[in-house]
Amino acid sequence: MGFGRTRIRSRRCERKSAFTLLEILVVIAIIGVLIAILLPALNASRETAHDLKCRANYRAVLLQFTNFADESGVGRRGTSDSIAPRFMLEDFQESVYGLAEFWGGGESEREQLSITTQPLMCPAGPQALERRASIPCSAGAVTPIGNVTTAFNARLNRETRELSDGSIGPRPAFLTSKILQFPDVPLLFDAEGKLAEERGIKPYYAAPPMPPKDGVDIYSHTVSNSVYWFPSMRHRGRMNVGFIGGHVLSSARPTSEPYWRWNFQLNPR
Repeated sequence: MGFGRTRIRSRRCERKSAFTLLEILVVIAIIGVLIAILLPALNASRETAHDLKCRANYRAVLLQFTNFADESGVGRRGTSDSIAPRFMLEDFQESVYGLAEFWGGGESEREQLSITTQPLMCPAGPQALERRASIPCSAGAVTPIGNVTTAFNARLNRETRELSDGSIGPRPAFLTSKILQFPDVPLLFDAEGKLAEERGIKPYYAAPPMPPKDGVDIYSHTVSNSVYWFPSMRHRGRMNVGFIGGHVLSSARPTSEPYWRWNFQLNPR
């Protein structure tokens, strides 16, 4: 009899210690509520981290540009060595990507870029990008072009030239250390490579159309909404812009900022 009573008590204890279906559903509901509360905070933290990393990357590139532009202490400048003390923006761009004369991929013809070490890859954008040896950046050395997330100021790469018949056309922009005297000129910024690819152009350089009061140039004289302008607002609806002066700012309306000199050209036509 005593043994039988012990077994009955044991079964009752097992029934009392087991979770009921209702209790399990309540626990699941509580977990769901906690996830719903925490997920936006986690997403916001990740976006903030991406934004801070992007800004830090841009500052590093801007410091490299200051050293590159200062002919008194510069190292290799690629093809620009032959036109010293002038230099071309593309050579600086290639030095950051490690292209052409700056190739660091050994004997391989292609190499995957790492988002942890390549400052021109935005942590909030596509993370699959590769570089190719022996060709300039403007020829498509960084691909796929739809994954490019950073563009350089096109007006510092190709200037507007007025032709003898009154039309306008491009000419190479030859920079000198004088460019460092214009700290409010944008040098690089968030770009949407996918949009440039859809328009049939390469995304390495971009420029917004100039306001009518400033005249026209090669980046805006054919269409009112220039195909050469493809900004990305990937940082919580804002665009990060790195300036010649070494600072990085962000804006939801980058072309409307009063002191951002998008229309600057070192040698105006």
